[in-house]
Order: sequence, then structure tokens, then C-alpha cells
Amino acid sequence: MLQEMRDKSTGLIAKIIIGFIAVIFALFGTDALFEKSGSSGRAISVNGEKITETDVARGIENRKQQILNQYGDSVPADFLTDEKLRPTVVDGLIQRTLLAQVAQKGGFAASPEAIQKDITTSPAFQQNGAFSQERFLQVLRSIGFTPATYQKAVADDTLINQLQFSISQTSFVTPAELKNIIGLSFQSRDFSYVVLPAAKAEKTVTVDEQDIKAHYDANPQTYTTPEQVAVDYVELSTAELAKNITVTDEQVQKQYEQNTKAFVAKTERQAAHILLEGADAEKRAAEIKAKLAAGGDFAKLATEFSSDAGSKNQGGDLGFSSGDAFPAEFEAALAKLKVGEVSAPVKTEAGVHIIKLISERGSKAPTYEEAKAGIIDQLKRSEAEGQFGQKLEKLKDLAYNADKLAEVGKELGLPVQNSGLFARTGGKDLTANSLFVNAAYSPEVLEQGNSSDVIELEPNRVLVLKKTDRKPAQLQSLEAVKEQITAVVRAQKIQTLLTQQAKEVTAALNSGASLADQAKTLGLEVKTSKGTNRTDTVTDRSILEYVFGLATPADKPVVGSVKTASGDYAVVALEAVQLGTEDKVAAEQRQSVSSMLAGISGDHDFKSYQAHLKEVAKIKHP
Repeated sequence: MLQEMRDKSTGLIAKIIIGFIAVIFALFGTDALFEKSGSSGRAISVNGEKITETDVARGIENRKQQILNQYGDSVPADFLTDEKLRPTVVDGLIQRTLLAQVAQKGGFAASPEAIQKDITTSPAFQQNGAFSQERFLQVLRSIGFTPATYQKAVADDTLINQLQFSISQTSFVTPAELKNIIGLSFQSRDFSYVVLPAAKAEKTVTVDEQDIKAHYDANPQTYTTPEQVAVDYVELSTAELAKNITVTDEQVQKQYEQNTKAFVAKTERQAAHILLEGADAEKRAAEIKAKLAAGGDFAKLATEFSSDAGSKNQGGDLGFSSGDAFPAEFEAALAKLKVGEVSAPVKTEAGVHIIKLISERGSKAPTYEEAKAGIIDQLKRSEAEGQFGQKLEKLKDLAYNADKLAEVGKELGLPVQNSGLFARTGGKDLTANSLFVNAAYSPEVLEQGNSSDVIELEPNRVLVLKKTDRKPAQLQSLEAVKEQITAVVRAQKIQTLLTQQAKEVTAALNSGASLADQAKTLGLEVKTSKGTNRTDTVTDRSILEYVFGLATPADKPVVGSVKTASGDYAVVALEAVQLGTEDKVAAEQRQSVSSMLAGISGDHDFKSYQAHLKEVAKIKHP
């Protein structure tokens, strides 16, 4: 419940843990706090703490999903192999374990209430704006967690964040560092430039048959279509099975009655408190009660006087309890209050509390109409899961011996579908799934023509596939890619011409010619920019970034050229640089820069600390 309360009393710790276990039992069932051990034969030891093969496998799968969610179809399938992802995942798990170990030894803690709140308020686990046990368990299954392992992950995240914050907060910025970065960040520059337009160069460029043939012969890989394969597949999932299951009204009514009988109404109470510690706690409690009786504001008094650092800034608010989250004396006093009432001082092992009941909420069994849709889904899902288990065993046996998947589909009553041709890099829908692609291109399927093993795409969704067509890599005809090559060669010629022009102008400027004379010769216009800073929105961004990357000029302009995003080239002459000064930067901006530098320094310190932890740790790989 409270950091100070936990620190002061092992008895209270036990009560809180028991209360938390009761909450978890209520939310997730009696198996929630126990995790099945997995792959204990291979484990990484980090200062004696094990990272199991199950942990690594879960990390690899979650990393695959992160990459696919971020980059989608553009990720090559061979980039997502376990072998490529494993080193990064293992290193991350080791770092995480080390940080959690140090945080625990350092006295950082994550309260059961905080963990519970993180879980029950997460949007990922909510339906219709409220926590859903079913949704919670569904999401955890999809990412390879049990409630117990997920709760530990949330706790470790909290500890690691606290540790990182404490280290980062020790960083600071010296006046000299601030002056230097302001000088660089807020500097301005004077420069002139002339743009060599691609459109003008294009008018002088021609592409003939010889150019096209030469490019085609020199770049055969560019115009070769990749190897492709097509497969038939039979998919088995509880979702599809459920669609064909019919539930009668009698079944729904019977299940509703069973659910209603099992339903136990509970009253949850939202509590706030003021915790007082020390020998004079009871005396101060009496004084605060007097202030409350005189009209004092409970939340303000909690902020001012409470010893509970975890709740005082929230006006003493502790959240809701169903009667078992707080110590027995606390719960007994809370249960006697009406909404808005304040208790007499209550003594626990943590200190003396003044308790206020902020609100109550009760639960009641839903009506038949409210529950009907959910019960239908429940019954269909239950029946589908039973069918899934039976059909899965048959699918394994049939697929191994069948010459064609049509036989498998007919026996199981499942449709045979075809993927169409796709490359090793994958495609859309199922062919974007690395498990599907890797199976299709495995030697057993691709070369030997066998059916694949049963592939688990996600919990309660599997399939078996078999090759139906294979198209080797093939060089496209010149005629088929002629238009594409013409565009490529034309662009290359334009770039070559502009690059040469830019070199000639730059050489002339370095020899003493003026930019104005060069522009006049080319029939172009000189553009001048004075006192321009990094945030300028008028100058082309490519030119601006190039200018601010040039060295400060000494006795003559610094000259160079850059290609713009539109394909043009610009020849630039940097004439002067003015450093930013603190007196010309607003106080808010100075503070922002200082905070940014401190944050960067803090991140650097934290990474250095991580490296040190790994260096001195006892890490054993299997």
C-alpha cells in the first residue's frame, strides 16, 4: 500500500501481499501466481539468476512483432530469423536482469497496488472503457506471458525506471558547456548560392538504344525477378470453427443461470488517508481531526501533514479496496464510514491513520439481455476450443501422410486455400508472416515437396502448407524493362551533367571568380541569405543543412555544392558565421537547452553504468 508502511513492518508487508494475492486470484484465477517452468535445460545465469530459454524465445517473438508492426511488408523474411535476433534479445534480457537486481538491492520497490493499477488501467486490457479479464489473458497469451510473468515484468519495469531516473537526475551542465552549445545552436550564417536546375539539364540529355542496352547488360540482377513459390494450405483456428457453431437459447439460458449463481456482489471503497508517524503521532492526529472538524480540507491536510510519500500529493488517495487491500484495522474502520465521512485515528503497525471514504462502487450481476452476447461467444469459444484440440491431432497425422492437402481438408471439413506466388521477402497477409514464408521455403517443402509441419501462427491458429508451384528467378526481357531503364539512364545522365557543372563553378570560385559572374554565364540567379539560423523555413532544407555543416570561413568564403531533394544542384558560398550568445537567447530557451544537455548527459551516464554492471557481472551462457 505505502512505501513507508512496507519499510516499517514485515507484518504489514505480509498483509499487503496477502491482499494482493487475493486480488490476483479474483482477477486471474488460482493458477495466476504460478508459472510452469520451461526449457530449464538451457539457461543463462546472471549473477545466479536464470534467464530461461522460454524467456529468450518469448523475447525473440515479441521483437519480431515489434519489427513487423514498425516496418510492415518491407522487412525481408531472412531478417527475422531467430539466429539474427537472438544476440540482441539475449543482451537486452541480461541488461534488464542486471538493472532489476541493482534496483532491488538499492531499495527501490514497486508496490502491489501500483502493479495492479498499471495492469487494470492499461488500455491494452480494456473493453468498453473497463478492465477485462478475458482481454488481459488473451493479450498475454499472444505475447507469451502468464499473469505471474507479466506482473514481474511490470514490477521490473518500475524498478528500472526508478533507477534510471535517479542516475539521470545526478547529471548537470557547466556554464562553459551551456555557453558552447548556445554558440553552436543559435548561430547564424551569411551565404549566397546559385541553383543548377535539373529541368534545364534534362533538355540537353538524350538516351539512345546503345545506352539502354549497355545499362541492361551491366545490371542483370536489377532486372531479374526473384524466385517465387505458391503453396496450398489448410488453416485451423478456433475463430473459424466458432463461426460454424450454433448455440441454442436453452444453452444460453442455462449458462446465464450458472453464471448468476456463481456471481458474488462486492462493494469497493475508495479510501484516502493521512499517515502520522513517531511518538507524538496520536497527539498530532487529534490536532488534525480538530482542523477537519473546523472545516479543514482533507486533501490539503494530507498533502501538508501525511508521512505517506506515495499518496500525499494525491490528497491521500489510495484507490479502491474490496476489503482486503489494506491492513485489517484499516479495512474495519473504512467499512464503517459513509461516503465523505472521516474516521477517528486508527493505529496500525505503520503508524496512525485518519481515514476518509471518498466513494463506493458496487457490482451486480448483468441482466440476461446484457449478458447474452457474451455468453454466446463464451459457449462458441468453449466448443471451438474442444474441436480445435481434436482436429489438431488429426491434422498432424493426416498432413504427414497425405499426398495432397485436399484430402486433409476434406477429412477435417476445412477449405484448402492457395497463397499465390510470393518471394522469399514475403508479400501481404499470410505471406507477410515470417513463419509462413520460412516454412514455404524450407528444404522439406521447397525441394522435397513434402507437407510442412504444423505451423502455429498464434495461439489457437495453426496451418499446414504444401508447394503447388515454383517459379525460378528469371531475367526479364529488355523490351519489358526498356521504359524503366530509359528513365534510370536519363536520371543518371542529368546527375552527371549537373555534378560536372557544379564542380566547374566551384573550381572557378576557388580560383577567385565571383558567384555573380558564374551565374550570369549560366543564365542563372544568385540568391543571398543573411543572418540565417538553423530554423529558417525559406531556404531549401538540403541547402540549409549543407551550409551549417561547412567550416567557418577565414579570409575568403568557403565553397561547396549539394544536391537538393528535388534533384537540382546548388553551389554555395559561405561568407560569415555569427555565434549565438546567451544574452540574445530567452531565459526559457536557455533552460530548455540546459535541460536537454543534462538529459543527454544522464542517458550517457546510465549507459556507462549499464556497461559497468555487465563488465563486473558473473554471466554464464549454456
